[in-house]
Amino acid sequence: MKELFVSAWDMLIFRPHAYEQHAARPDVFKAGLLLLLVVTLVAGALSFAIGLVNDLIPARVDAQREETRAWIENPLERLGPLGRDIDLPPEFRRQMPDILAGLEIGLGIDELKTPLPRPIGRVLSNVGTFLSSPLNRLAGWMGYTLWVLLAAKLLGGRSTLPRMLGTTAVYSVPHVLGVLGFVPCLGGLLALVSLGWGIAIYVKAVSAANEFSIGRAVAATALPIIALIVLTLPLALIPIIGALVSA
Repeated sequence: MKELFVSAWDMLIFRPHAYEQHAARPDVFKAGLLLLLVVTLVAGALSFAIGLVNDLIPARVDAQREETRAWIENPLERLGPLGRDIDLPPEFRRQMPDILAGLEIGLGIDELKTPLPRPIGRVLSNVGTFLSSPLNRLAGWMGYTLWVLLAAKLLGGRSTLPRMLGTTAVYSVPHVLGVLGFVPCLGGLLALVSLGWGIAIYVKAVSAANEFSIGRAVAATALPIIALIVLTLPLALIPIIGALVSA
């Protein structure tokens, strides 16, 4: 396990020959899969823990109702002095009773009895979401990588499916930064960093697994996306063209 994480660190910093050494492992698929699962769980662990604590705290429905009502009736108060100089549109004022009625309906639904005590039901729901997150990432990664492997084969790549999957799985490691995803502003910035970093790692992994150049790896990585755009764009344009013709 320690050797695997040392190897992952070497690939994160693009150390020479790190990708080739990882791709040559006899257990490359198992190692890559383990990395992806661990990273996904770690990335969501802190948000899960915070949500778990919130689920165990009894909900104060009356306080929530008053707080939400105050925010809806005076949304500009949160802007401080700046909000005092802004007038809400008359349309918003007219819709206020409907908005408040919807609020009461939502809070009433939330107070309905459930088969399990409410905190337990919420905890189990969050546990299920947390444990299923690696499966969601796994499905997306495997599906996309199959198409990338096909494109790589057309470009002269020599990777096998287990080798391709085990090597490209390292793309998930930068996403461990998602552990701070709940932090305002910082979470979004870290998401962009991990996305760009992960793409760079994925391209390098495709190159190492198929033993060809970075240029071909970029092409193999991009071809499935380009093909998807080419196939779906005409379908998206059909309603627009139909509206223009009928106008």
